[in-house]
Amino acid sequence: MQLFPNRLLLLWSLPVIIFLGGCDAKPECDSPETRKAVLDAVSDDHRNPLVDFAAKNSTAKASLESKKPLYLLGEKIVTSSSSNGKRTLQCSGAISVAVGDVKASKEIEFSVQKSKDGKLSVAVTPFQF
Repeated sequence: MQLFPNRLLLLWSLPVIIFLGGCDAKPECDSPETRKAVLDAVSDDHRNPLVDFAAKNSTAKASLESKKPLYLLGEKIVTSSSSNGKRTLQCSGAISVAVGDVKASKEIEFSVQKSKDGKLSVAVTPFQF
């Protein structure tokens, strides 16, 4: 009788093993990892046109140069298209920057790709004004 419970366990374990084995690292536009990578890419660009746009429309230009910009991605990030077996996604959403009292928002487009070894790469499309 001991053999029957072991076979039942094996029977239930098999679909789980197949499911987990079939899981492949695919990117998501709205994952925390992707959001962080997009914000890092934008904030590392010290010639960011979004900050320049905010500065041009500010009355407190002198004080903006000494302040660090703070970026925030909007709540809704959407997938525009996918390719390469869903390993590369085109995404879009809203991004805002605040520099002191000055704020500006713009639509951001980016691509996210995850390699087979799980490494994530993000490329942000330059802002157009």
